[in-house]
Amino acid sequence: MTRYASEFEESAGYMNFAAIGPPSRRVNTAIAEIVAAVSDPPGDVSPLVIGRYEASLATMGRFVGVAPERVTVVPSTSTGIFHVAYGLLDAGGNVVIPRHEFPANVYPWLRAEAAGGPEVRRVDIPDGRVTAEALRDAVDDETVAVSVSLVDYATGFRVDLEAIRSIAPEALLVVDAIQALGALRVALGSADVLVAGGQKWMRAGWAAGLMAVSGRALERLVPSLSGWWGVEDAFDFVTPAPHSARSDADRFQEGSPNVFGAVALAAAIEVVEAAGVDAVHTAVLDRSRSVAELAIEVGAELRAPWRVEEERSGIVTFRMPDEEAGETVARLAQAGIVVSERAGWVRVSPHASTPHEAIELLAATLAG
Repeated sequence: MTRYASEFEESAGYMNFAAIGPPSRRVNTAIAEIVAAVSDPPGDVSPLVIGRYEASLATMGRFVGVAPERVTVVPSTSTGIFHVAYGLLDAGGNVVIPRHEFPANVYPWLRAEAAGGPEVRRVDIPDGRVTAEALRDAVDDETVAVSVSLVDYATGFRVDLEAIRSIAPEALLVVDAIQALGALRVALGSADVLVAGGQKWMRAGWAAGLMAVSGRALERLVPSLSGWWGVEDAFDFVTPAPHSARSDADRFQEGSPNVFGAVALAAAIEVVEAAGVDAVHTAVLDRSRSVAELAIEVGAELRAPWRVEEERSGIVTFRMPDEEAGETVARLAQAGIVVSERAGWVRVSPHASTPHEAIELLAATLAG
């Protein structure tokens, strides 16, 4: 992982990628270049800007296994899910989500429900294992969507999307992938919508996310929140609005597309691809596994809902006996280890660039 790590400047003890991932040199350079191009344009800069945008969409599509026309840039995970939730306003039926989902996958559905959209069914999952069996009873013939996080932000549990698809084959399968994209192998696959902000594991900064959609998602979702860029003949300012919606994923654009965000995300993807997606995936799991094993060795209570390797991710949460999680986080910070506290648990999220020596220091510090 030397090549990957050489792109970054954060301290060795930074293990908080589930919160914020410091961008790479390549991302910073890409943003600077596009800003410079529009700051002192030699003429009409539109062809350059649109060309960079379209090239970025092609990079995003390749990364998650879809054609360029099936992916668009979004400023956040929430924005993408809002497009889906409001795209189903007139669909009736219900939407199924785990109760403990990160709020980005809750508020869009609640807001849409309040506006007359599908009923929101929130499923209690006490053990944190978001499985097909846990959601099955909430799904029925009226279910229009099932929305889950690919990786749970609090426990690190990784969902089996194929199994979730099997319990609701006719519903749209919506996936919040922000805690996986950039760390693990991620593709749209059998899902209908995959949304992820780029500021965490992807290390692209804010306002640099993607939304990938299946063909049936394009058919079923009404572009309720779309604006001028989301329609055909967008530059036809003679024909009165509204124009027909675009046929591609850019129909889910509220206004002008975020070119800077798209360029940043494409650069971040290139960093991962240069190191190798599989190599990054393996390195992340290797490091999170080491954190879990060493935490147990020093007497921590591990929050581990996974049972097989495929249910693991880059996130590990635990707590020390007789010490509040916030106190543990502060003690680690004094030793140069940056982690987070989430709901009374210490959350550690190392990336492929995290040296094993830092994980050993974490364990030594926990041991006191």
